[in-house]
Amino acid sequence: MRGGKRTRSQKKGDKLERQNSPEMEDAQSSVSSVSSQQDSANTMRSVLQEIRDFRAEHKVDLNKLKEEIKGDMKSELEDMKQEIYQKRSANSALTQAHETRLKEAEERIDEAETVNMAMSDGLIKSMKEQRAMQGKLVDLEGRSRRNNMRIYGVPEEKEGDSMSDFVDQLLKTELALPDTNLQIQRAHRAVARKPERNAPPRSIVVNFLEFNTKERVLKKAWEKKILMEGRRLSFDHDYATEVVLKRKAYVGIKRVLKEKNIRFQTPLDRMRIHWDSGTRTYDSAQDAAQELRRRGFSVEIPDRNASELYPEMERLHQTKTWQRVGESSAGGDETASRVRKRLQEYERIPPGTN
Repeated sequence: MRGGKRTRSQKKGDKLERQNSPEMEDAQSSVSSVSSQQDSANTMRSVLQEIRDFRAEHKVDLNKLKEEIKGDMKSELEDMKQEIYQKRSANSALTQAHETRLKEAEERIDEAETVNMAMSDGLIKSMKEQRAMQGKLVDLEGRSRRNNMRIYGVPEEKEGDSMSDFVDQLLKTELALPDTNLQIQRAHRAVARKPERNAPPRSIVVNFLEFNTKERVLKKAWEKKILMEGRRLSFDHDYATEVVLKRKAYVGIKRVLKEKNIRFQTPLDRMRIHWDSGTRTYDSAQDAAQELRRRGFSVEIPDRNASELYPEMERLHQTKTWQRVGESSAGGDETASRVRKRLQEYERIPPGTN
C-alpha cells in the first residue's frame, strides 16, 4: 500500500501545490526584479564614483596645466618686458642721435637758405641790369642801322659782280629815280649760309649815306609793286635781331587785321591798331592777340617768348617761396606791373565796337 498507491494526504498536497504555483512564480519574478534594480543601482553608483574620480583627477590636471601656463606666460612676459626695455633704450639713443643730426641739418638749411636768398637776389639784380644793358644795346644797334634797308626776294647770283651797282640800278629803274643820287655806301647779302636751290634767297642789306634818302626810297617802294622773275620784292627797315624776333610774332595778327580792313602800324616791336573806338598801342603780340579775341576775332595767341624779364628771372621769382621780413612779395614791382597789365586787358569795351 505504501509503495503502490499514494495516500490521500499526498494527493491533497499535490492539489494544493498545483493551486499555489502562479503565486510562487510572481514571488520569484518580484525577487528577480528587486535583484536587477539593486544591480542597476550598484552600477550607477560605480559609474558616479568613476565620474567623481575622473573629475578629481581632471581637476588636478587642469590645476597643474594652469600653473604651467601661468608660469610660461609670466616667463614670456618677463622676456618681452626685458626686450621692450632694451629696444626702448636703443630707440631713445637713436632718437637722441636723430635730434642731434636734425639740429645740425636745420642749422645747415638755415645757412643754405640765407646764402640762397642772397644769391637769388644778386642774380635777379644782375639779370635786371643785364636786361637794361641789353635794351640799350638793342637801341644802339637799331640806331646804327637807321640808314639801312633790306630787300627780300631777289634771286641768288642776280646781282652780278657789284651788289651796290645792281641795287642802285634796280631802285632807280623800278622807283623812277633816274636823276637821284642814292648815295649807296654798301650793299651785300645777309650774313648766312647760301640757301639750297629751291629755298628762299637771302635778303640784301643796303646802307645809305643819308637817312632821308633811305626813307624816301622805302616809302616809294611800299607804294609800288615790284616783281622780279614773277616774284614780288619786299622792302623794309633793317631791324636788330631781337626786334625782328618780336615782330615775327605779329604775323598772324597782321593777316587778320588786313582781312578785316583794320588799319594798323608796327613801330619797332609794338603794334598800333586804329579801332573805331580809338587808337591803342600794344607792347607785345600776346596783348594784341588777346584784345582781338575779346573783340570776337579768331586769332592764335603766340607764345610769350619775349617778356619784361628773362624766362630764368620769371622762374626765379616763381620758385622764390621764402622772403625776408618786411618784403611785400617775391617779385616786388615786377609782379605788380604784370598784375596791372593783366587788369588793363579787362577794361570795358564800348558797345557796338568790333
